[in-house]
Amino acid sequence: MSRHHLVDTDYVVVGAGSAGSIIASRLASAGATVVIVEAGGTDRRPDVYLPFGMASLFATANWKYPTAPDPSKGGHRTAFAAGRVVGGSGSINAMVFNRGRAADFDGWAAAGATGWSYADVLPHFRSLERWVGGSDDFRGESGPIGVSWCGHDHELDAAFVAAANEAGHEHNPDQNGRSQIGVARCQVNQWRGLRFSSARGYLRGLPEEQRPRVMTRTRATRVVVESGRAVAVECDRGTVRAREAVILSAGAIGTPALLLRSGIGPRGAVLDLPGVGENFQDHLVVNQHWESRVPTLNTLGPVAAARGLASLARHGTGPMTTTPFEAQLFTDELQVAITPVRYFLDPVRGRAAIKRRDAFSVFTVLLHPEARGRVGVRGDTPVVEMSRLAEQSDVTKLMDGAAMTRDLIENQPAMKGLVGSRMEEPAINDRDWLTETESSIWHAVGTCRMGLDEKSVVDPQLRVHGIDGLRVVDASVMPTITSGNTNAPTMMIAHRAAELMLQR
Repeated sequence: MSRHHLVDTDYVVVGAGSAGSIIASRLASAGATVVIVEAGGTDRRPDVYLPFGMASLFATANWKYPTAPDPSKGGHRTAFAAGRVVGGSGSINAMVFNRGRAADFDGWAAAGATGWSYADVLPHFRSLERWVGGSDDFRGESGPIGVSWCGHDHELDAAFVAAANEAGHEHNPDQNGRSQIGVARCQVNQWRGLRFSSARGYLRGLPEEQRPRVMTRTRATRVVVESGRAVAVECDRGTVRAREAVILSAGAIGTPALLLRSGIGPRGAVLDLPGVGENFQDHLVVNQHWESRVPTLNTLGPVAAARGLASLARHGTGPMTTTPFEAQLFTDELQVAITPVRYFLDPVRGRAAIKRRDAFSVFTVLLHPEARGRVGVRGDTPVVEMSRLAEQSDVTKLMDGAAMTRDLIENQPAMKGLVGSRMEEPAINDRDWLTETESSIWHAVGTCRMGLDEKSVVDPQLRVHGIDGLRVVDASVMPTITSGNTNAPTMMIAHRAAELMLQR
């Protein structure tokens, strides 16, 4: 491994993802010198900006982290998606903007993450977003991150919202406002129909002379610790030394893996820190499919595609702005979301396919699962270990949620005339069916949990216990997973982390 000295800087940030782009940019704009070490390539590519480019990104800008055999699913192996590109997972994800709910953050604070209650984090959510609906007590309209309504307005989406109303669920005019519960169209990280990641909003939102230096296609291999202090990051191209601090923003799989490779973790040679890699959390998900009696994106032809591109260019709307969640219902335990397309994913090879047959998908997401896993390292490779269906309470709630979803789609009057046959076989709600059907939508969090107890990894200032000059700023610090897609709270964590560091 090369130890060639590359550069000295005030701060080294590992990862130019949703969190790394923000913390690096805010420190740089305050006058610090910052170098970002990013394993992936540039996000200046059409498939990042265009929402329908997700299939290409899934193959070409994805870590595809391997998983160990899952004993709760018959030894099934798969891979865990995460962005390997500037912008990180925010450059390849579904762009769905869900903050979570007040109880998520109040729970963090009650468990020892002092300063991370809802009242503490709300100003940071407001500061980072440019919400198309305007500012109020809960929303911000002048931040760097564009947030708008999903620009694709399909009749199945409207029928889903109406069906949820018929089933007794309230319409919620803003699921990122006063309350999350209820049904609505989705809010997304898009502006005029194009993806709006934190790399776009923060890194390129700065004047060029103030921007951090981004070293792309440079993989961090080890944090260098001298006399109890993190002083540098070794990379496959050499070493970057930090005068002030090393900040790890490589995500809830990449960050603990880097710590473990650096001898920081359970029985680590540099520091015995037992919580590193533990407490892995992810939402549990069932995706069900129905034939559609109206055209969906599965049969979008050349003429309709051309019209869609024109609508995107002129108005930022239309089928080319689609996301995997276009309308969604939140209950206490569940997130149920519809999209007017059926697609097939191979996470291991990173391939996506769409068959030319009109159909749609409805995701049932268990928001607060009890299941926990861990991230380990085999050789240089991170491996996710998780028994996803090991907890009977999770199995029961997810099967009940899938049944509720079927009731919404098959039994509510608003969906009549639009819905054909359910496409799963055997289409029964039993454990074998769940074992075959449950999957991930890749919301990894929790592996460097913040707190003050012996199993926590960072304190509420996001400083790694026992090592000076080392912080973690990404989704791995979440004590528990948030209610809904995790990209927005990850950005909030980075925004608040910058304030904590700048106040110091």
